[in-house]
Amino acid sequence: MSLYGVDVESAGPRRTAWRWFLLHPTADYLWADAAVLLWLGVALIAAHPLMLENVDAGARRALFQTLATLAGATAGLTLTSVSMLINVLGKKSAPGQRELPLERLSPIHRRQIGEVFLFAIPGLGLLVVAALVTVVLEGDRPTGLWIPEAVVFVLAFASVLALLRVAWALRRVLAIATA
Repeated sequence: MSLYGVDVESAGPRRTAWRWFLLHPTADYLWADAAVLLWLGVALIAAHPLMLENVDAGARRALFQTLATLAGATAGLTLTSVSMLINVLGKKSAPGQRELPLERLSPIHRRQIGEVFLFAIPGLGLLVVAALVTVVLEGDRPTGLWIPEAVVFVLAFASVLALLRVAWALRRVLAIATA
């Protein structure tokens, strides 16, 4: 099987599921919703507090500030990667020289690679905002607010899935560039 002009051996059903994951980034939010709903369901059945309601206020604040910092830094890194990707994918070989491996990518494949990066950035930005809003809303309250915490965790799970896709795209571009 050929993927972006680089031969890849098919690994059966696992490869099909992975390819579906790569081509459907909006499903990240469905997977994240399912994970948080499962978490909430288990908490309700076990009669435990929802999300992080009973965690110490200082620990909750530190967690959400850390998530905001990591998401902001990762969004900046991803945005920088986009500008580098534009330069790499737009580079043409000199007249008379053989074609560069990345020049063989079709416009559709170039767009798909770019969309992987561009899809991750808004989710990371929303995670920064949601985590900081949660810190402000909770303040020094002895118990947390489960609804903003659930929103933060949905965005965090979805962002992790988007970053897995970004790592895959970087690996593929590197494989193609060195083919």
